[in-house]
Amino acid sequence: MKITLAFIKKEMLQILRDPSSLIIAFVLPTLLLLIYTYGINLDSAKIRLGIKNDDINSQTQELVDAFGQNAYISSSLFNNKDDMYQQIIRSKLQAALIIPSDFTRNLAAQKQASLLLITDGSNINQVGYAQTYVNQIVNQWLNQSGFVDKQSPSIEILPRVQYNQNADGRRALVPSSLAVTMTLIGILLTALVISREWERGTMEALLSANISPWQIILGKYIPYFVVGMLSLAFSMMMIIVVFQLPFRGSYWVLFIVSALFLYASLGIGLIISSLLHDQMLASMASLIIGFLPALMMSGVVFPIVSMPPFFAWLTKLLPPTHYVYFIKNEFLAGTIWQTVLISSLFLLGLGFLFSLLVYKKTARRLDE
Repeated sequence: MKITLAFIKKEMLQILRDPSSLIIAFVLPTLLLLIYTYGINLDSAKIRLGIKNDDINSQTQELVDAFGQNAYISSSLFNNKDDMYQQIIRSKLQAALIIPSDFTRNLAAQKQASLLLITDGSNINQVGYAQTYVNQIVNQWLNQSGFVDKQSPSIEILPRVQYNQNADGRRALVPSSLAVTMTLIGILLTALVISREWERGTMEALLSANISPWQIILGKYIPYFVVGMLSLAFSMMMIIVVFQLPFRGSYWVLFIVSALFLYASLGIGLIISSLLHDQMLASMASLIIGFLPALMMSGVVFPIVSMPPFFAWLTKLLPPTHYVYFIKNEFLAGTIWQTVLISSLFLLGLGFLFSLLVYKKTARRLDE
């Protein structure tokens, strides 16, 4: 027993000295609990709804006010239908409701009245939420209005899913998965590059060679950049040819913005690899910093609009969020130059910043 207890004590001390064990045991569960508790909401989603009221009277005004009083709807009134459509294209609105000019007249005449509901098909879950919320509010308004005294008044809500007429979830989810794939290649693979050199003892030989910091950085960037772009081309071929999902954007724009996203991801991976000399620890850090946010907080699976304000703001700082927003537009709506410009500038600036950090870290080691 003395030998067994001594061996147990030795292993406990080893665990306490090993940062990777403590990260797996405490940091990773804490991060997951925070994300699942505060960052993800599966119960409901808040919908940004635009309303165009062509039948202006006191009764329809009560209906418009009812949307503004709902806790899960943030409504905005529009006078121009085209402006409202543009807000859907830019993902500023998840749905748009049009009240026709003959709406209350048809109800008063005991005819069926219609409302047009346009939803953004880039997120199928939000389409369902929008249709459910609008149906509930309209039915509640109808029961409280004076039209209930009429003979069987009815309202038909005509749904139209923008960019995704068949409400096929694959058309939004599959292209978005490219962000997760590119993140894994850009961060996870490069996170092991320099730490592997330290573990194998080859970093000392590399640093003592007659080579500049930029040559080391380019030697680490370029091979994995090529692998990532080849992976993107292969994935695009699978999506379009094998899975037969439509693509409405520009291939040139897609590959340019994807290259910028990969550039930023490679920088994150190389920073992790430069700071951590242990491959196990570097892989854990890349999963926490890269994979989990790309999967859970970029809008691939869970809508950002349903997240608390702090987490929704935090997602704007993550490269996968901008890439998911861009890739959905390219597949579903086509090239939207405002989105392309914003995403490109953000990813380029972030990638350049990470490159400088990697350079300073490498140059300092060469000077040492």
